[in-house]
Amino acid sequence: MDNINITNLTANVNNIQALSDKPNTADGLTAQQLKEKFDKAGADIKEYINGTLITELEGYLTEHKTHIENLEDTAVATTDSRLSNSRQCNNSFDNYLLARSNLKISYGDTLPATGTDGDIFFLYS
Repeated sequence: MDNINITNLTANVNNIQALSDKPNTADGLTAQQLKEKFDKAGADIKEYINGTLITELEGYLTEHKTHIENLEDTAVATTDSRLSNSRQCNNSFDNYLLARSNLKISYGDTLPATGTDGDIFFLYS
């Protein structure tokens, strides 16, 4: 599957930090203009998420829908006998990130004294 290209948020969201210590006096801002400065970063982020990010993600998912559906069809069922009892109870293979986070992977230059079924250990020297 292709890498997804997402447009970066480039809006300057440091609107308040750029103001002088007395913006109403030094910058000549009205009270309303000052309030707008406080809301600008949130509005810029909201505009980016709703107008750019979601549109690009939806386009990518639509373009790769068949591949994503094939991944779902080949997922291991939570009742698969190859899984330990704890994996059958705890893993939700509908959520691949959750399944990956439940893996126990460790490494070291000597073999561990203990381990449980399903642990993955990388030995290096």
